[in-house]
Amino acid sequence: MKISKENLSDIREEYEKAHRYIDEESKNDPPTEPFRSHYIARDILNSALRKVKTLSEALDPESEVATTVRVIHANILKDIAKITIFVEEPRGDVLLKEALELIEQDQEKEPAINVRIEILNQLGIMACNQSNFVESKQYLDRAKDVYFETKELDREPLTMADLFGTKEEVEKGKGLKLLESNHTLTLYYLAQVFGFLDNLADSAQYCHMTLQRQLEYNEFEHVDWALNAVTLSQFYFPKNHLTQARHLLAASTFMLNRYETEVVEKVENPTERAEKEEILRYRMADVGRCWAKYGLHILCTSKERLSADDEPNENGTREAPLTPVKKVNRFAGLDLAAYEGQVTDEFCLTFDDAKLVMLNSLSWLNKAKEYYTKETEASQYAKILQDVASLYKHLAFFEEDDGNQCKLYKRGADQLEEIVEILNATYYQTICREAWYELGLTYSNMLNVKLGQLDEMQAKDRPTPHALNKINHLCEKSIRNFKKFIESYKIDLETLELPDTISEDEMQPILYAYFHIGRLYYRTITPDKRLKLKNTENSLFYYNRFVACCQDERMRPLFVQELGVCREIITLLPLKIEKLKSEITVG
Repeated sequence: MKISKENLSDIREEYEKAHRYIDEESKNDPPTEPFRSHYIARDILNSALRKVKTLSEALDPESEVATTVRVIHANILKDIAKITIFVEEPRGDVLLKEALELIEQDQEKEPAINVRIEILNQLGIMACNQSNFVESKQYLDRAKDVYFETKELDREPLTMADLFGTKEEVEKGKGLKLLESNHTLTLYYLAQVFGFLDNLADSAQYCHMTLQRQLEYNEFEHVDWALNAVTLSQFYFPKNHLTQARHLLAASTFMLNRYETEVVEKVENPTERAEKEEILRYRMADVGRCWAKYGLHILCTSKERLSADDEPNENGTREAPLTPVKKVNRFAGLDLAAYEGQVTDEFCLTFDDAKLVMLNSLSWLNKAKEYYTKETEASQYAKILQDVASLYKHLAFFEEDDGNQCKLYKRGADQLEEIVEILNATYYQTICREAWYELGLTYSNMLNVKLGQLDEMQAKDRPTPHALNKINHLCEKSIRNFKKFIESYKIDLETLELPDTISEDEMQPILYAYFHIGRLYYRTITPDKRLKLKNTENSLFYYNRFVACCQDERMRPLFVQELGVCREIITLLPLKIEKLKSEITVG
């Protein structure tokens, strides 16, 4: 039997009608019947399927026309399977495997290439969604192999429209374009699977390949592409691949600017335009926060790099200083120089270097605050304030002038004070805890600077009451915030006993808080002997609790230096306490 256009016209009509329901009518489905159009489409496809089966029964299975009909059959089965999966019904995988088996004998023939890849992709997605990641990768690897074999043998895959027409009606190039599109999806899904398999390097590589292909074939949604690029940057900069991370951040920003000019500005409907402008503001704020994280990483790593011990190793050699990785895989066709030129891809050595990075990050965070306001997005606004505080803290490391260093610490503290002022600690406990702890450290850092100035002052003259009051005020602020942090864990300040519910990760900062408070009480300056006695007793109490808690085997290796200092102090403080008591009695 020869196949004619008439034989397939009814099947084609039903197939196209079903896809109109899927692609267009489904947008208007009511919330009470979210799958209405998909159910109608499935019924239509099942009707087409029956016609295909009837047609195939009359054909010689080995004929070329039978191959075409089997491939149409497999395509319809695949689409029914996709609807079944979409409406969250079982047997989707059974239908896909049936479709794959149907074209087993035709798998190397040109009509079957695209549908085979599409079925393997769908099986890979299903396995991934069911957490069967190894199985998912196997399906996707098979899809990838089909693609490369097709390219290597210079085959001409077909589209569904080609299958319904005659050889003369085949649209040249459409099948190859679909092949490339299907392969892009294969790479995209492989990127996800590699991530789930904890193979993050391959995941990043496949994600970058996907983004490049989407650009190359002009198959992308601006916002989705930008978000995928900026997410990928977060993989690279923690590994010090600064040039690659910056390139991805620049590409993301570039794409959002294109979204504004190519999409938003062309929308005439005021309501729709307002919605797209809101999306742009939202996503540009997120990208800006990622730029800031990049800058924070440079400042933090530069600080660690400069603070690293330069002493030779046991074998007499010195470790080479950490350097950023310059390797970069650039997106072809994108001119990103203007975006990349705004910030360095090197570590900072001087205050001037660090200030440029800090100001760039601060600018992005200030823009992000225009979207994430304290009135509408309190928790996100607070996280932005945390990042701003960190910028000032890291910049202070590079500042050599004591006065300016304290000013930078103070600006950071102001951000953190705003957090605990605007947030309800009951509902935002984690962020408030972080802010209290960081405030305790910040005021302690400011105290260190002031104590250094006091030592210089005492070498020349008596310290002023104002200088002494400033030191005591910083001690008080630091102690107050560390205590709030401790109390948030339901720890009684009278006993400092740790509840059994506290995890290992939580214990470390709590013990640091004990250690700092012990030091802060000891550093408080007062001529009143009774107050001095009270402060010394408090200092001993916190140091004793710190040493006692460090008997926990999990904590002891983390506080080796602090333990050595504390053990010495707790042997000396009782003598000082007795001396003070004697002086008070005599007095």
